[in-house]
Amino acid sequence: MSNKKQSKQSNVLLGLPDGEIEVDNDAYASKIGGIPVWLDPKHPPSAEYCTCHVCGDLMYLLFQSYAPLPESAYHRVIYVWACNKRACMKKEGSFKVVRSHIIDEVYLKAQRQKEEEKRKKEEKLKAAAAANQTGFGQGFQLGDLWGSSAGSFAKAAAKAAEPKPLFGMKPISPFDTKKETVDIADQLSKLSIQSPPVNVSGLPKFPGQYLYIDEEPKEPRYGNIDMSRYKEYLEMEKELLMEVDENSGETWQGETYEKQQLPKGFDKQFKKFTERVELEPSQCVRYEFAGQPLFYSALRPQQQQLIMTPCKYCKGPKVFEFQLMPNVLSILPTTEYASEAEKSVNANNKKSLLDSWSAGMEFGTILAFVCQKD
Repeated sequence: MSNKKQSKQSNVLLGLPDGEIEVDNDAYASKIGGIPVWLDPKHPPSAEYCTCHVCGDLMYLLFQSYAPLPESAYHRVIYVWACNKRACMKKEGSFKVVRSHIIDEVYLKAQRQKEEEKRKKEEKLKAAAAANQTGFGQGFQLGDLWGSSAGSFAKAAAKAAEPKPLFGMKPISPFDTKKETVDIADQLSKLSIQSPPVNVSGLPKFPGQYLYIDEEPKEPRYGNIDMSRYKEYLEMEKELLMEVDENSGETWQGETYEKQQLPKGFDKQFKKFTERVELEPSQCVRYEFAGQPLFYSALRPQQQQLIMTPCKYCKGPKVFEFQLMPNVLSILPTTEYASEAEKSVNANNKKSLLDSWSAGMEFGTILAFVCQKD
């Protein structure tokens, strides 16, 4: 396989399996499976976030990660939930992505310190200018204008106290906007949970698995990955699309397919997908805020339109942040935990065969797009 296309440095971060979780209590860990650990345990989210809108059952936690954004006053954690029933797949509400935010106290402390240092520097500059005008400036040292060693040490100590970001471009850092700090605190004070909070002890769960974070490699780390499962899924999907009646079309799981809608470049897109996955076959998560997602098949018009839909709150653009990869399904026992009803397969019905290809949830990839302004 040629890697000429990979010559450019990739900014993609990968989440790779790193062993079972014995004590699942770290809100700042990256993991698949397990139980949700809240940033603020005293204020858990609504149970609605963990409930499948199709069947009404509680969903499984697929992914949790600490993912702060640069120059943000928030600690930020992402949660991905999914229903483990095949009948719910491809229907709206069977997957959910939730962000949790909490003010970073280290940020606030650093912000106050930075503003105070700025004020002192301005006072020294004014004093130096006044002294020079009257001829009394010989004892003034320019080095004093730029802070002392004690101030530098305080900054380093504050930085060391920050949780290490597992996903995200860099740690949370302060910036010179006092108003934004006030605005964010004001916004958080207005937030409230309208429906009952979720009871973690009552949630279904898969055994948790830690993820460690690494940059996407330029060269393959292992031998060829077995992509037969993907190929089988795509071939079955292609057959269904081609067999749809050209005149009337056919509604399947809430979406309308027509013969002429068979995506162009079907195999070409899958080849590109395979080449990237082969660089690190064990990848469970791909992360790159405002980056480019990796598709295994060409997008249909309905999917493209969904991605282009602006943020419903600020009407601003949405950007790609991360995607879950199929290796998640190889690590988590989704089939074993699926209900017995989901294990029955009607081999004579191709649609049922695709839906019940294996018991429990099934996906090629889960893509998460967020507001560019978070």
